[in-house]
Amino acid sequence: MPVAWKLAATATVAIVIAGAAVLTRTPDPPPADTGSLSIDVAGFPRGPLAGEPAPDMSVALFDGSRFVMSEYRSDDGRPLVLNLWASWCAPCRVEIPEFSRVAEENPHVAFLGVAVEDAPGSAESFAAEVGASYPLGIDDSGSVTDNYPFMGLPVTYLIGADGLITRQVNGQISGGTLKAFIDHDFGSL
Repeated sequence: MPVAWKLAATATVAIVIAGAAVLTRTPDPPPADTGSLSIDVAGFPRGPLAGEPAPDMSVALFDGSRFVMSEYRSDDGRPLVLNLWASWCAPCRVEIPEFSRVAEENPHVAFLGVAVEDAPGSAESFAAEVGASYPLGIDDSGSVTDNYPFMGLPVTYLIGADGLITRQVNGQISGGTLKAFIDHDFGSL
């Protein structure tokens, strides 16, 4: 057998052994808190409406009342986390309970969840099922979808006490990440 063939055969055997070692090794345990992934909050994109006044909107809440942004801003004065969701959105099912926990831990910040592009009955059933600790409603007037752009769900807007949008976050985020955005964007209130 020529020397080149012997070298090729030896290299092939070494690669197979190394591959088998990698494939049969015990995997590392998962991190203790998968919600604590580090992100660059300051450098995270803020979205196209950042720095703009939060547009007015009117939302039918599932408790029978209405949320009107202009009334909220004059009556409450707290920063607001506005989360857009839908009953058919699988990531929303994971995100809303995490947002509920953050809402309970941060009473200095108001939270509002609004179902968009959803059937009222489906949205209300979903809201009852997930049991958020903050108000949930549906965009029955179209004022949310008309004024708060999104390409997919969920999407979260952070709105400062001054009524200016500080950030738009597209996609599912963990409670830890939301808390990091709140701390960065709203400071210590």
